[in-house]
Amino acid sequence: MAPLEPWQKVFIELNSNQKSFADIDPVHALVGCVNCHGGTEPANFEQAHDSTLIHDPSANPEQNCNPCHAAKVESNKNSMHTMAWGERTTIAQRELGVGVDHNDFDGLALALTDGFDNDCAHCHTTCGQCHVSRPHAVDGGFINSHKFNATPDQTNNCMACHGTRISVDFKGSLAGNKPDVHYLQGKKCWDCHKEDMHADASSYATRYHMVDMAGYPTCEGCHGTEATSNSYHSVHWPGSGEGLSCFVCHSQPYYNCNSCHANGEWQEDYAQVGDTDVHTGGGNYIEYPDFRIGFNYDQDLHDGKWILVRKIPVSVDSYEPWGHAILANYDARPTWEYTSPHNIRRFTAQTDTTGGATCLENCHLTGAKAELNGNRFLWQSFIDSAYTDEIGANLPVVVDDHLPANWIRF
Repeated sequence: MAPLEPWQKVFIELNSNQKSFADIDPVHALVGCVNCHGGTEPANFEQAHDSTLIHDPSANPEQNCNPCHAAKVESNKNSMHTMAWGERTTIAQRELGVGVDHNDFDGLALALTDGFDNDCAHCHTTCGQCHVSRPHAVDGGFINSHKFNATPDQTNNCMACHGTRISVDFKGSLAGNKPDVHYLQGKKCWDCHKEDMHADASSYATRYHMVDMAGYPTCEGCHGTEATSNSYHSVHWPGSGEGLSCFVCHSQPYYNCNSCHANGEWQEDYAQVGDTDVHTGGGNYIEYPDFRIGFNYDQDLHDGKWILVRKIPVSVDSYEPWGHAILANYDARPTWEYTSPHNIRRFTAQTDTTGGATCLENCHLTGAKAELNGNRFLWQSFIDSAYTDEIGANLPVVVDDHLPANWIRF
C-alpha cells in the first residue's frame, strides 16, 4: 500500500452520524486527548501542539496504557514483537559462537547493542502502531480515524511490516506465483496465528522455538489427518529425521536476500532483472526469487529430513556501519536458514502430476529431469561459487552427503 498523504495520516474524519471522537471510540474517549497526548485543552492551535505534545503515547505504555491493560503491558515488554529475541540470538551467535542465544546479547560490544537499539529496534512497533495506526517504519497514518482496533488490520499492520517475506508470498505478488490457497479462501493471519502476540517470549531463542506456546501455528494443526491420505504423504510426511517439510512440496519460489548492511542501506529502489522486479539497495544488497531444498541440521527444532532454506539478509560485515567491522563467529550458523513461505498451493511445480507425471519426476535427481531438478537443492558447489565467505557457515545445511547414493551429484 502506498504511503498516505500527510493530512490523511492525522485527519480524524467523522461520518454523518458522528459528532465527536466519542462516537468513533466511546471507551477511549473517556480518557480524554490530553491525558494521553499532553498539550493544552482548550487552546488555540499553537498551544495545543506545543513542545509538550506526545505524538505516540504508547511508546511509554507503562504510563499511558496502564491501568486498563496492565497485564498485557507487563508481558508485552518481553514479547517477540517488542524485543526481537530471534534477531538478538542470531547476532549473539555470529559474534560469540554456538551455544549462546538472546540471553547473551547484552554482553556484546556496545557497537552492536547500541546499533541494534538505534537501528533495528525502531522497526518493532508500539501498542498504537498495531492498534490505531500503520507503523512508523511504513510511514504511519491512521487506519480508521483514531479508533482503537482490538484486532490489528491485516493489510495496514501485519502485512505492512511483514511485506517481502509474507505479504508478497501470501497474495501471490511475486512474478510467476499464484496467491496462497489460504489467502484465496479468505483466511486472515490470526486464523493460523492464534498465539498470544503480547506473551512474554523471553524464554524462546527464536520464533520457531515457540512451538509449546498455546496457539502456535503448525500445518498439522489443521492437516494432521492428511498424513496417509495419498501415497506421497505416506512416504514423505515429516517426522523426526525423516520425510519432507510440508513447504518442500507445497511452496512456490520466494524472496531471498544478499549482502544486507545496517543503517538502512537496504532501503532503496526496485530494479528489473530479467522478467522479475527485485529490490536493490546499498552495499550490493539485492532481493531475488529462489527455491532451495536444504538438509535439516536441527531436527529437534524442525520436523523432516529435508527443509526449505532461504538466503537471509546478513553479511560478515553487516554491522560495519555501526562501527563493528566483522562478526567474529560468522560461521556459527548457516546463512541459508529454515524458512516457512506463506505461498502454499496444493499443486506446485513440485507436485504437478498433469499428463500422468509423478511428483518424483519434479524433485528426484534421477531420470530425464534430474539436472533441471538439481536447481532446487542447496549444493556445496553453489555455495563455493556464489558465497565464498560463507562456505563454513553452510556446511550443515548443504545436501551433498545426505542424498541417496544413486542420485546425481552437482
